Amino acid sequence: MNPDGSKLSKRNRDGPMQSYIDEGYLPSALVNYVALLGWHPGGQQEVYSLKELEDAFSLSGLSRSKSVVSRERLDWLNRQHLRTELNDPARAPAIAAQALVELRQMPELDTKDISCEAVEQALRLCGDRLTLTRDLYGAAPYLFSDPDPEAPVVPAAAVNKVPRDSKASILVATLELLAAEAGAVAGNSCTSSAGPERWMDFSKNVAVAAKVPAKQVMPVLRHALTGQPSGPKLPDLMDYLSLATMQRRVQTALDSLKQ
Repeated sequence: MNPDGSKLSKRNRDGPMQSYIDEGYLPSALVNYVALLGWHPGGQQEVYSLKELEDAFSLSGLSRSKSVVSRERLDWLNRQHLRTELNDPARAPAIAAQALVELRQMPELDTKDISCEAVEQALRLCGDRLTLTRDLYGAAPYLFSDPDPEAPVVPAAAVNKVPRDSKASILVATLELLAAEAGAVAGNSCTSSAGPERWMDFSKNVAVAAKVPAKQVMPVLRHALTGQPSGPKLPDLMDYLSLATMQRRVQTALDSLKQ
């Protein structure tokens, strides 16, 4: 039954198991969820793998009470299993392939140059904010397309507190440092695979070059790259985006600021 005591109904998105799979729920999450509908071994654990369920099952854990079907609980379990499977080298490629299929169904998105590897990295960047893989683009559209520099900013966003001249200085300094980074990559093929560590001190270097407080750099840079006031850690985001993409977006933000 539903949490309010009513019977399950297709009109309320209640249907056969295949309908949940078609919606994008992971089989591991569904097995976990169904197993706990009328049984629990006791204790605080809620997330189980199939092997853990097999090891823990006993008839003594069965309940005579009516099972309450909660979509909220299923969503929570799917988030846990999605995060676990993205960290499993054996499962992550299949999860990414599923997400890529879902992205390709979006007519507004050009996916011809998007690889499974890039989608896998994007899923890891947003893993804590995703219930289903199909939520990826809605959670972080900037991972696949340039943000609109004219889009309104959240009023409370820190970027609004940065003076216009300081924003311009930050963006100019960012372009100069990205150009230097591009030159370093061209001269050393190993640099391009350095990982997020490569960008750890980037905002500090921008602050020094722009002669502004360090706290002003991150919100301006994040907004230029994503159009959002929050998101993945900046070094992780910059490791995901290509140098050319970052240069283009920062230049667009600077041009928009000058208008």
